[in-house]
Amino acid sequence: MKSKSLLLTVAAAVLCIPVLFGACAAPAAPSVSEAPEATELTEPTATPEPQPHDVELYQLAPEDQSLLMSYVIRTPMDKIIVIDGGIAGYGKEAPPYMPAAIRAILGLGQNDYFEVEAWFLSHGHNDHIGELAKMLEGYNAESNYKINNFYFNFPDFGVEWKSSAGANDYDLEEVEQLKRGFENYYSINAFKGIDGASIPEEQFVKPAGAGDTYYYDLINAAVITTDRITEGLDFKIDGVNIRALQTWAKNNSNVNSTSTVLRLTYGGHSVLFLGDSYTDNSARMLKMWDIEDVASEYVQMGHHGQHGPDKGFYRKIGAADSIRLWPTPIWVWEVYKATNNIATDETRGWVGLPKDFKEFAEQGLDKTGRDFISGMTGAYPEDPTLVSSWNETVLKAQRVAVFTYVAP
Repeated sequence: MKSKSLLLTVAAAVLCIPVLFGACAAPAAPSVSEAPEATELTEPTATPEPQPHDVELYQLAPEDQSLLMSYVIRTPMDKIIVIDGGIAGYGKEAPPYMPAAIRAILGLGQNDYFEVEAWFLSHGHNDHIGELAKMLEGYNAESNYKINNFYFNFPDFGVEWKSSAGANDYDLEEVEQLKRGFENYYSINAFKGIDGASIPEEQFVKPAGAGDTYYYDLINAAVITTDRITEGLDFKIDGVNIRALQTWAKNNSNVNSTSTVLRLTYGGHSVLFLGDSYTDNSARMLKMWDIEDVASEYVQMGHHGQHGPDKGFYRKIGAADSIRLWPTPIWVWEVYKATNNIATDETRGWVGLPKDFKEFAEQGLDKTGRDFISGMTGAYPEDPTLVSSWNETVLKAQRVAVFTYVAP
C-alpha cells in the first residue's frame, strides 16, 4: 500500500431474634395434618445473551423517483452505520424515512429506542446530507434515538466553500439546514468533544472567520483531516472496518469532487463507496493507492452513475467484474447522453452492460445479482415513516449484501 458481570453473591441467612432477651427456641415441627403441600420450585429464566449475526448492507430508497444516496450497515452486534442517507427531489420536503427504516432493520417497534454508532457524510449536496439535516433539525427529547458519531470532512464548512473547492455550485441553504440541525441536536445531546470528553481541544483548528458556534466544524476537524486521510484513516466498528481513502483537495474542480471516498472491508469482502466522485478526485485516488487498495467486490457507482469517474478509472478498478451498486432513481437510470448530458447509458456501457435501457430492462439484468439499482428494486415502503411499511419484502429487496459472520 502506498499510503498506509461484578458478580455479587448474596447468601440468605435465617436470623434468630430473641424476644425480651430470651434465648432463641427452635420452632416446633408441624403435625402431619399441618404440613404444607410441597410446591415445585422453578429456576428464574435468564435473559439470553445476544448472539452475533451476519453483516447486512442496505441500499435504501423510500420510493423510486427521488435522487439520493443512502446506505445502512448492520454489524454483527447490531451497531448501525449510515453512509450519507440524503434525499432530494420528491422526498426533499417529506418527513424523514430513516428512523423507521433503521428500526425495521433492527426488528424494533415504531417508537423503540435505537442508536446509530457512526454516520458518514460524503459531501454537502442535499441528496447526500438532506435526510440527516431533517432528522437533526426536527430532533427533540421524544425522538428516542441517538447518533453517537458524525464523520465528514467538508472544505471550510461554515465559512466559504468556494474559497477551497472551486466554483460555488451548491445551494448554501442545504448546508445551512445541516448546521441548524447540529445546533438543535447538540442543544439536547451535549457535544462531548467541546464539553470535556474524548477529543482534546488542542486538536481543533478553527478557521478564520468562523463564529463561536463552530462545533459542527470541530467535529469535522477532529475525525478527519486532509493530512491524515492520505495515509488511510481506519474506523473499526464491531469488526467492520471502514477506511477513508480520500477527502477533498484545494484544487477540486467542483463540490462533487470533494466527496470523501470510503472502503468497507469485512471477512474478505470489500465495498467501495465513491459518493459523487468526479474525474479529478478519482484520478488522484489512483495515484495515492495501489489498485488492490481501491478495487472492491462491490462498487457504488460514482455520482449515481452519471458523469463521475471516467471509463479509465472503472476499467482500472475492475468495475466490470464487480457487483455494482447504483443509488439511482428511475428517471436518471433511463436517461441517454443524446438527450441529456447525464450520460447514465454511457456509464452502463463502460462496465459491460447494455447502453440501451429498454434492452437492459427486457433482459432483466437488474435481477442477476450484479447490479442493484435503487429505482428498480420493485419493492418500496407504502409509508416510509412507518416501521410496518419497511416489511421483510421491502428490506429483502433493498438488502444488497450479506457477509457471513466471522468470529473475532
